[in-house]
Amino acid sequence: MIRIMNEKKKYRSSLRQEQMNRTREQILDALVRTIGQGVAGLSIPAVAREAGVSIPTIYRHFHNKQELVAALGGYLMQKMGLASMQPPRSLDDLLAISRYGFVKAEDMDEAIKIVAVSELGSKIRKDALPLRIKMLENALADELAPLNELDRVRLRNMVLVLTSSAMIRAFKEYLNLSGEVAADTVEWAIRLLIRAAREKSQE
Repeated sequence: MIRIMNEKKKYRSSLRQEQMNRTREQILDALVRTIGQGVAGLSIPAVAREAGVSIPTIYRHFHNKQELVAALGGYLMQKMGLASMQPPRSLDDLLAISRYGFVKAEDMDEAIKIVAVSELGSKIRKDALPLRIKMLENALADELAPLNELDRVRLRNMVLVLTSSAMIRAFKEYLNLSGEVAADTVEWAIRLLIRAAREKSQE
C-alpha cells in the first residue's frame, strides 16, 4: 500500500515538473516574440500576455525581469541544440560545433534571429564572452602552445570572430552562402591561420 502511494506521489511529482518545464518554455518563447516586437515594450505584463499566462505565473518561474532575461541565453542555446553538447576539447571538436551552428542557423526561427541582432542579444554575447574565450583557449591549447603571447591572443581572437554568430550572418547576408559552404570556408580559414602562425613561430 505504501509502495503504491509512493509511486503515485512520484508520478504526480514528475508530471508537475514536466508541466513546470513546459510553462517555463512557453514563457521564454513569449519573451523571444516580445523582444522581436521591440525591446522598449519588454515587461513582465507584456511577456505574460504574449505567453497567455498570468503575471504571478511568470513570477513563480522568474523572480524578476532581470532573471527572466538572464535565462534567455541558455534557452537560445537549447533551441539551437547546443546546450547538451560537451565543450570542445580540440580543434576538431571546435570546428564540428561551429559547423553545427552554421547549418542550424539556416532553420532558425525568425523571432530568434531578431533577438540575435538586438541590443539584448549583444548583451547576452558580451556576458558570455569570458566563458567563450576560456572555452576557445582550452580547445586550441595544442595549436596555441608553440606561439608567443601576442600571436596566441591574435589567433584566439580570429577564431572567436570566425566562429561567431556575426560571421554566420555575414556569410548569409553578403555572400548568400549555405551553412555548409560557410562552415567549409571558416574551417579552411582557421586551419590556414593556424598553419601560418605555427610556421611564423619557427622562424
